[in-house]
Amino acid sequence: QAPITGGISCASDNLAFQQYHTYGYLIILAGVIPLIITCIFGLLARNNVHQLAHRTVPLVQRSLDKQLTNMVLHQILFNFIFTFPYTFHTILTSFPYDIKDPDILAKLDFVNVITILFYYLSFAGPFYIYTCTSERFRQQIIYVLLNVHLKRWQRPIIQINQVAPTSHENP
Repeated sequence: QAPITGGISCASDNLAFQQYHTYGYLIILAGVIPLIITCIFGLLARNNVHQLAHRTVPLVQRSLDKQLTNMVLHQILFNFIFTFPYTFHTILTSFPYDIKDPDILAKLDFVNVITILFYYLSFAGPFYIYTCTSERFRQQIIYVLLNVHLKRWQRPIIQINQVAPTSHENP
């Protein structure tokens, strides 16, 4: 039963699993490692931007490199904004605390729900980031939505038979 409401809740009572889930999965695998990887790729993207001016590549290739770098930098910023609060909240609440006040516990639960929602937004974000930052991606979306899927739902045009019917009578 839930300690505050007295209702039924689902939780694991295995201490080893709880510690793995909190420290190994939530903090390390879902929080710190993605942030470190995005920071590394952010530095690589920043380095790529600085080297673009010094390379002799075709104009189209340079434009595509700038577009890709722009998308990566926006993705990194987005991931940091939406992943860091959940990781930070999980780290803070992983330490044992003895709070009996139901009002404070309700506020902590509310913060937990909000940070989880933000965390899940980080998985939906790349679509919107690429749509906003990439003109080619926008054109591809418009093509797929309008020319492919919309035509699938249109009723086919039925051609009216213009041939006059004839009878085949035997003499």
